[in-house]
Amino acid sequence: MIRTDTKQSALKQHWYLIFVFACALIVRLVYLATIDDFILVTHLVGDAAGYDQWARTLVADGWRWPETFYQAPLYPYFVAIVYKFTGEDAMAVRVVQCILGSVGCALMAWSASRFFSHRAGLATGLILAFYAPAIFFDGILQKTSVGFFLLATVIALIASQVRRAVVWRWAILGLVMGLLALTRENAMALVPVLGIWCLIHTRGCDVRTRLVSPILFLFGFGVGVAPAAIHNHRAGGEFAITTFQLGPNLYIGNHDGATGRYDPMIPGRETPEFERTDATNLAEQAVGRELSPKQVSDYWLGESLDYIREHPFDWAKLLAFKTALTFNQYEIPDTESFELYCGASWWLRSFALVGHFGLILPLGVVGAFLTWSQRKRLAVLYAVFVVMTVAIAVFYLFGRYRFPLVPVLAIFSGAGVVGLIERMKSHDWRSVAPALVAAIVVAIPCQWRINPEAELHASQLGNLGVALVLENRLPEAIPHFERAIELHSSASRLRQFLAQGFAQMGRFSEAIRHYRVALESRSDDANLHFNLAVALENVGDRENAIRHYFEAYRLNPEDLEVKRAVERFSRPVR
Repeated sequence: MIRTDTKQSALKQHWYLIFVFACALIVRLVYLATIDDFILVTHLVGDAAGYDQWARTLVADGWRWPETFYQAPLYPYFVAIVYKFTGEDAMAVRVVQCILGSVGCALMAWSASRFFSHRAGLATGLILAFYAPAIFFDGILQKTSVGFFLLATVIALIASQVRRAVVWRWAILGLVMGLLALTRENAMALVPVLGIWCLIHTRGCDVRTRLVSPILFLFGFGVGVAPAAIHNHRAGGEFAITTFQLGPNLYIGNHDGATGRYDPMIPGRETPEFERTDATNLAEQAVGRELSPKQVSDYWLGESLDYIREHPFDWAKLLAFKTALTFNQYEIPDTESFELYCGASWWLRSFALVGHFGLILPLGVVGAFLTWSQRKRLAVLYAVFVVMTVAIAVFYLFGRYRFPLVPVLAIFSGAGVVGLIERMKSHDWRSVAPALVAAIVVAIPCQWRINPEAELHASQLGNLGVALVLENRLPEAIPHFERAIELHSSASRLRQFLAQGFAQMGRFSEAIRHYRVALESRSDDANLHFNLAVALENVGDRENAIRHYFEAYRLNPEDLEVKRAVERFSRPVR
C-alpha cells in the first residue's frame, strides 16, 4: 500500500513531464502527416540523401565504413539502426526522431524544474514542444534532432548534479558528451567547460570525490568518442577524435570573401559528395603532392589562421557579423529550408507565427534578468550558452547550427514567463521594467534583415524544382523555377534549370531566352553553350546553333557528345 501511494505521489509530482511529452509528440506526428506527400520527403536531397546512402551502405556492408570519418558519424549509424529494423524506411526515422525530440522536451522541462520550479519546467517544456524549428528538425533526415536529444540529456545531468552531486553521474555526463561530440563536433568545446565546472562543483567534497569526479567525467567522454577515434586510426593511420573536417569548415567561415554562411569551395558543388573531394583536391593542387586526411585538414586550418593573422580587423568584423547572424530571427537554410516546409505544411506554418527564434531570444533575456539573483547556481548554464555561441560563430551559420542555443534559451524563457506573471501579480514593476527593456533592446536587432533572404529562398525553390524534375514532375517544377528567378534574377544556375525545363517540354523559344541570360555571367560554361545550341537547332536557327556548338567544343574538347555534334557540320574539327 505504501509503495502504491508513493507511485501515485510521484505520478502527481511529475504529471507535467507526461503532459509535455504528449503535447510534443502529438504536434510532431500531426506535422509528419501534413508533409507525407511533400516532394522533399519522398525524394531525399542534400544531406538527407547523403545520410540515407551512408546508412544503407552500413547496413549492406555489415556496419563497416572504409574511410576515415569526414562528417560526424553517430547520426548515419543511428539511421542505419532504424533502417535495420524497419526495412530502410526514411519515414520511420522521422517518427523515431519525433519520439526522441518529445523526450528531449520532457528532459528540458525536468531540468528547468530542478533549476527553478515545476511551473518553469512546464513552461520550458511547452515552449520547446511548440517551437516551430524544433518540430521542423525532428521531421527531416538531419542530425539536429539527435543532437537536441543528447544536449537535453547533458543539461538534465547537469541539473541533477546541481541539486545533489552523485559521483557516478560524472561518468554518464562524460559519456553523453562524447556521443554529442560524435553528432556535433563543435560540442567538444563544452568538455573543458564541464570539466572545470566539475572541479568547482566538487570543491566542498572530500578529497577522494574531488579526484575521482573529473577522472570519471573524462573517462566517460573517452568511452563515448573511442569508437570513432579507433576507426579513424585503423582506416587512415592517423589520429582524430571525431572527424577530419575541422580545417575545411574553419576555412569556409574564415577567409577573404567569406559571407558568414556556407559557400562551397567550388561554386555549384554544395552537395555532400563533393565536400571532401573538393577540399582534398584543392589542397593537393596547392601543395603539389598527395595529402592524407589530417594533412588536408591541417592545410585548410593553416589557411584560416593565416587569414586571421594577416587581416585581424577584417576578421573581427566578420566574426561580429557572424555573431549577429547567430542571434538573428531568420533560419538560414541548408538544402532543406524551414521556409519551404512552412509552405508545405499549414500545421508548421501556424506554430511558426509565434514559435520562432525572434521570440525565444528576448524571453530568454527576460528570464536571465529575473533570475540574476541565482547567478552562482546558474553559472554553468551561462558558460554553456557563451561557449556554444563562440563555437558556432567562429565557423559559419545555418539555422540548424545555432539550434543548440535554443535549449538553454528555453530554460530561461520558461523562468521568464513564470517570473513575469508572478511579478505582475504582485505589482513588482521595479524588477520587471529592466527585464522588459533588455528584451526589447535584444528583440529589435534580432528582427533586422541582414540575410539575403530573397536570394536564399530562391536557391531553396531551385532545389525544390530540381527534386520535382528528378521525379518526372516537370510541369510542377517550372513555377518554382520561375518564382526563384523573380526573387533572384541574376542567378544563372537557376536560369539554366528553368531553361532545361522548358527545353524538355519542347518550349525551345523560352529556353533560349533563359540560356542566353545565364551565359551573360557564365560565358565559359561549355554545357550552357551546348544546351543553347540544341535549343537553337530545334527552332531552326542553324547558324547560331553551329556557333555555340563550336564554342562548347573549344571550352571542352573532351566531351564526346559535343564532339559528335560538331562533326555533324561541315567545318573540320581542329
